[in-house]
Amino acid sequence: MVGNSLMHTWVSGPLEVLFPRECVVCTRPLRGRSLCFRCCPSPIPLSICRCDRCFGPLSPLERSEVCATCLNFPLSARRIRYLWEYEGLARDFIRAMKYQPSPYLARLAGESLAQHLPILFGPSSWDLVVPVPSSPAMLKKRLFHPCSELARAMRENHPPLILSYELQHRGGRTPQAHRSHAERLRGLKGIFSVKSPLKLKGKRVLLVEDVITTGATIAAACHTLYEAGATSVDVVALAQASVWRRFRRRVFSLFEPNTACISGVLPPSSMLPLIHDDTEFSHQSGRGLNTLS
Repeated sequence: MVGNSLMHTWVSGPLEVLFPRECVVCTRPLRGRSLCFRCCPSPIPLSICRCDRCFGPLSPLERSEVCATCLNFPLSARRIRYLWEYEGLARDFIRAMKYQPSPYLARLAGESLAQHLPILFGPSSWDLVVPVPSSPAMLKKRLFHPCSELARAMRENHPPLILSYELQHRGGRTPQAHRSHAERLRGLKGIFSVKSPLKLKGKRVLLVEDVITTGATIAAACHTLYEAGATSVDVVALAQASVWRRFRRRVFSLFEPNTACISGVLPPSSMLPLIHDDTEFSHQSGRGLNTLS
């Protein structure tokens, strides 16, 4: 074994000097690995109090475990957890993973998610792990599903997880990265389907996403899974963009949560006022929201 290691060093060493490897994110020359330490994002701090549902920081004025936004506009998912804020190193990492593209980075990120699952969710169990599928157009461009690679690496590093590909993308949409935030909210309903609803009936699902931006994709995916018979859906993502909080009201208005099998949804009559003013939507009329449905 030692001899083989020395032989590998003798053979690969000179080659790496002549043809050094590059970091897959920043392209710095490397030896012996494909990701430099400078491009490894750090997980979000867990020392601050966070909402039990959306995982956002709680205001000092909030005394419960659930933030005011979640009380007013309940999530489609039971709980959302994410590893990074979508900025800086995390944004560069995810863009390299999706647009270079790099299955290698997806596997690294999936391993990190698997390691942090007990920290993010605490004692939890799911019957199925379901990745959010890419559109057919993006699959043709990337030749792999980023979320599927994340989920596969999670399963390999967390054996109790059972992977399922029941959720399918119907296609026919422009890739989300090329759409404005408002455009992402149009045509939400019906973008996903389920191959065999019986396989999801009564199941507790962990939905795997790469980035939560407006929340449009996970809202549509969660509602599709609930309609197929899932009893609960938790969401784990690599990162969440700060813009997501500004679109909670609009995404919520596109669905009829009282008719979905989502526990904890409040009827409109019981909604509490937000402690912060959503200026982006305060200037929008009801007509503007209706055009999105």
